[in-house]
Amino acid sequence: MNIGIVGAGSIGMLFGAYLAEAKHKITFLVRNPPTSNELYIEKMNTTKQLIPCNLVYSMDKLKEMDLIILAVKYHHLPLLKDELDALPKDIPLLFLQNGLLHLTFANTLKHDTILIGSVLHGATKKDAHTVQHLGVGVTTIGLWKGEWGRMEELLFPPNQHFPFEISTKIEDVLFKKAMLNSLINPLTTIARVPNGVVVQNTAYQTIAKNIFDEMLDAFDEWKDRFSWDEVVMLCTNTQFNHSSMLKDYENGRQMELDTIMGAIIEEASKRNKKLPILNTFYLLLNEQNKVGERHL
Repeated sequence: MNIGIVGAGSIGMLFGAYLAEAKHKITFLVRNPPTSNELYIEKMNTTKQLIPCNLVYSMDKLKEMDLIILAVKYHHLPLLKDELDALPKDIPLLFLQNGLLHLTFANTLKHDTILIGSVLHGATKKDAHTVQHLGVGVTTIGLWKGEWGRMEELLFPPNQHFPFEISTKIEDVLFKKAMLNSLINPLTTIARVPNGVVVQNTAYQTIAKNIFDEMLDAFDEWKDRFSWDEVVMLCTNTQFNHSSMLKDYENGRQMELDTIMGAIIEEASKRNKKLPILNTFYLLLNEQNKVGERHL
């Protein structure tokens, strides 16, 4: 397939690398040209590899794509709406944002087919043109509206280092991911530590477990579907990775607070439940987020 990827951040480049390896033709839409027109991936225990791809700088260059992957932060999506509306509506879109608020944005678009993905890989950008794959996870994809059509080509051939799975309940998958992010991202950002330290340090583990317990008290339907062992496994699999929130803070960018923590706190509020520890972290990080607002 001809696949366009909007955003050459860590997740966008990670997808581009592995989908190119699966013989798809990859085109990145980037706003700021990198110092080199060549992009690379460093996989675990391997040397740097070139990502076969094209770079374009205007959305109208993606009008012939078979699929467009949106790999930008949630707060960048509204800035793209007019350009997305101008695309042929028969081009399927795949959203890869953290949190929950992008679902509301997706409902405002007129595209016939919209897919939603949840990504659990560990990845970071080493520099402007190199992504490092730090931890193998899974990408779960669900059909938000429309038909699968050729989208099933994403699943083949299967790759143990970049696995896909299909969900018929993608909203539940995103909610669970938002809970996981709420356990890891705020704590790693405030403590300035990589993910693995959350379960390696006794104090941090206690704080994370307390947030876990207060969330399950608010969302008791998850008690049989979400275990602490999953938190430990994710932190272990991405132990050297800096969470996306911490990376945003380190680079003076706006952090994704409302679509992750804010959305979880709001859902709890609808049930007349409070999340005091998570809300404290939200308030603290919201003050720090004001630094990032200058960089929008």
